[in-house]
Amino acid sequence: MHSHNPGAAVPLTPEEQVAYKAITAGEPVDEVNARRLADRGLIVPDPYDADRWVPLDPRAVAQRLLDTERQALAQSLERLRQIPAVEGLYAHFEEHRMYGGAPQSELLPTMAQMNDRLGEVSALATDEICTVQPAPPAERVPDVRRLGSDRSLKLLRSGRVGMRLVYGLAALADEGVRAYADAFMAAGGQIKVSAAREQRLIVVDTASLFIDDHVIEGGESHSGWHVRDRATVAWAKAGFERLWERARWWSEALAEAGDIRLSPRQLDILALFDAGLDQSAAARELKISHRTVSAELAEARTAVGVASTYQLMAWYGRWAARAKA
Repeated sequence: MHSHNPGAAVPLTPEEQVAYKAITAGEPVDEVNARRLADRGLIVPDPYDADRWVPLDPRAVAQRLLDTERQALAQSLERLRQIPAVEGLYAHFEEHRMYGGAPQSELLPTMAQMNDRLGEVSALATDEICTVQPAPPAERVPDVRRLGSDRSLKLLRSGRVGMRLVYGLAALADEGVRAYADAFMAAGGQIKVSAAREQRLIVVDTASLFIDDHVIEGGESHSGWHVRDRATVAWAKAGFERLWERARWWSEALAEAGDIRLSPRQLDILALFDAGLDQSAAARELKISHRTVSAELAEARTAVGVASTYQLMAWYGRWAARAKA
């Protein structure tokens, strides 16, 4: 018997319908349409006459087509039923697509929470901790400053991790920082100095990034974010590497700076002026009052022995040039 395909996708043509009617009437038909009908299972060759075809019940063919389409429809419906379940997995993908599950960034709204988390993450470090600390040390809470210093020295002396630190120029004027820098470098850490006022950040093992909070208006001072998004941490580390290349080694900057007549805060104010900020913007950046900035500038002019802020800036330019030469 000739093979046939009851599930043929091509519709029955008018020519094929005419050919089937002709076969049922015993009339001759062309070979092309006869073969098409045979492929559909609507006719078979006459076993007694090679030139004739025998029609078959079209209802049987229709039933086979119907059964085939029902099976296909059932399979299609089953696949459609899977769509909500598959889409529901997105929530898990979004939560866990980076490093197994924790949120990619988390607000630490208080200074205590920021320092606790930093201590927890640093204690588990296995490679390197990179820090940019642009703010004058005098602006930091003494207990927090001491806690960070002790923690860093302990990690360095353990020999488990390396540490690199970039300070702003104002740190050169701080006696406490100079003493800490000696201990830090003696323990194996590296320190450089940048003339530009950079954003504070800490990168731990290229897996965690700590930054100041710039999202919550009026948030607590020294609050911040713990970021664990791989791309963001890698971007921050790359920025640190570029800053590290431009910065000057601590010992060289300290030697070149020579006589430091101003306080860390005063130097930081002048650094902001040098970066293009006016007095009001500098006050906002340092989170001090406009009056405090004016008082610091007056003391700085007296210390340097100049009469105007323009002359003070000229002195700062020469001093900073030596420190970053």
